[in-house]
Amino acid sequence: MERVNNQEQVSITIKYDEISDGRAATDECTSAFDTFGFFAINGMVKIEEGDMNHYLVKKCFLSGMGPLAADTRIVALHRNSCSSLIARARLDSFKIFANAVAKKCGGDANIRPAWFGASRDEINEIACHGFSQCGGDGARKLGPMHGFGVQLFPINSSINGVLSSESDEKGLRHILLCRVILGKMEVIPRGSKQFHPTSLEFDSGVDNLCKPSRYTVWSCYMNSHIFVDYIVSFRVVCFSANAIKTTSPWKGIQTLMAIFSRFLHPSKMALLAKYYTDLQNQKITSRQFVMNLKQVTGDKLLFTVTKFYMNELRSARNAGGSRGANCQIERERI
Repeated sequence: MERVNNQEQVSITIKYDEISDGRAATDECTSAFDTFGFFAINGMVKIEEGDMNHYLVKKCFLSGMGPLAADTRIVALHRNSCSSLIARARLDSFKIFANAVAKKCGGDANIRPAWFGASRDEINEIACHGFSQCGGDGARKLGPMHGFGVQLFPINSSINGVLSSESDEKGLRHILLCRVILGKMEVIPRGSKQFHPTSLEFDSGVDNLCKPSRYTVWSCYMNSHIFVDYIVSFRVVCFSANAIKTTSPWKGIQTLMAIFSRFLHPSKMALLAKYYTDLQNQKITSRQFVMNLKQVTGDKLLFTVTKFYMNELRSARNAGGSRGANCQIERERI
């Protein structure tokens, strides 16, 4: 473990010379176009369980998933093999900029691992062509942005990257683990419309210098200061396809209650059941129900589970799933 600006993080050491030239993996990538063929053709090589890198990435990913860790299953892990000339050029460019920023900042380029969540198609485009827009729509799901740039999340906050991701047609989500050159960071307020450093002194943005939960890499640096190392493909078991096919507001709340039962003591679930019955019988308002829910579950668990559930529900609707189903909890703006 190491501390960076008072933030405890699990470190992943990925040395430049440990990234192979990909020649040995080329045949493996092109031999079969399976479920993850769209990654393979872009130079991403599947890492099997038992490999040390698989263990380290899995450990970091799950340790940052908070209450959802127990219900999260990693389906596949792919590593950037740098097998093409373009991919190798990207790595060489990253090294050059890392050295330049290090010289500017007194010897330390402040390179950190960070997560980036998006749809499978957007992640595939990034693996193929690099970043082409400032973070896509994924990061906006978590509320106002900290400036206009690519929004990434610290190694111990994979849950935020997950909340920025989208399910594909098979119910899988995908998230990038990147190396990011942060250099000297400046605080960017929530909702800021800033789109470049305030001066040449700074290289990147952050929401909090002492305990960062979000990094902002400006568009001018997004393809020189970010290097994609891994793609993690996973499924959150408690958010199954059946769970998101709701037909009424009550069904949505029932689904959330079932999910909460995985994390809460039976005594707390009994209290939630009472509040739910009172809501159905109109003894309390939906706002009062949400306030009671917050008191029982705590803000962090409530936010995580509800945001994840609503993202899944929207994905189901966009894919032609249920229509008109709304969760009253979201209406009350948790």
